[in-house]
Amino acid sequence: MKIDLSKIKGHKGRSIEVNYVENLNVLKVNSNSYVVSKPINVTGNIEYDNEGIILKLLVNGSIKVTCDRCLEEFEYEFITSIDEILNETDEDYSYEVEDDKLDLTKVVIENIELSLPMKFVCSSDCKGLCPICGKNLNYEKCDCQIKEIDPRLSVLNKLLQKM
Repeated sequence: MKIDLSKIKGHKGRSIEVNYVENLNVLKVNSNSYVVSKPINVTGNIEYDNEGIILKLLVNGSIKVTCDRCLEEFEYEFITSIDEILNETDEDYSYEVEDDKLDLTKVVIENIELSLPMKFVCSSDCKGLCPICGKNLNYEKCDCQIKEIDPRLSVLNKLLQKM
């Protein structure tokens, strides 16, 4: 969404109220694409001040992601706040503002990208997959024996096998 800043630019204290839905079906972040399952809502205001254009926005929505532990798909809900000052002396200003129109979509997507976790986990107690048989340990137990031997003690294990 493009916001016309000409109404507030140069008028200290003036603001524009923002309340809209970002209509995206797919959210592309880095090299990943996520299906948007709940619309991205953007609310807040944009104000002009001596420092520049002040963005105070709240962004929330939901995307479909895959759990990095158990590989099950789930909905990840995000809420992020945007508190930024766009100043004409900043190098990002020309990227986001063109002909006194602020491309809010770029700002919103950039901030969502920064707020997403590096790893998605469906729940804090997700048990993941068995490293041997691949069963989802959240739903079923497996009989696999996982023997972990400290590599520093492997010499002792060899001695025990010789006896």
